[in-house]
Amino acid sequence: MTTSPRERRRAPRARADFPIRLSPLGSATPARLKDLSAIGLCCTTGQKIEEMTLVGIELQLPGQPDRHAVQGAVVRCEPTRAQKGQYEVAVYFTEITDAARSAVNAYVAQGSPV
Repeated sequence: MTTSPRERRRAPRARADFPIRLSPLGSATPARLKDLSAIGLCCTTGQKIEEMTLVGIELQLPGQPDRHAVQGAVVRCEPTRAQKGQYEVAVYFTEITDAARSAVNAYVAQGSPV
């Protein structure tokens, strides 16, 4: 299997469009998921979050009853082009339970690739 020289991601991603909550510094902030993989996610939010900030993530995958609590580090935060006052935030998971990882892997396997 060959990959595009421009593709640097280590895990497949699936498109996503549902709400999650980010908790930088203990305060929960609403965000909208854009895509999801076994090792991280990309979302939009109205709060700028500095790179390397540790965040808690609360997510409930569509059609699933379980809520998952995951932790991660912000690896990118940039203003969006389409929505003024919104930021695109990429998070690398640093702590994820086996149950959450299995649920995310199943979502990615069944989802639309990015």
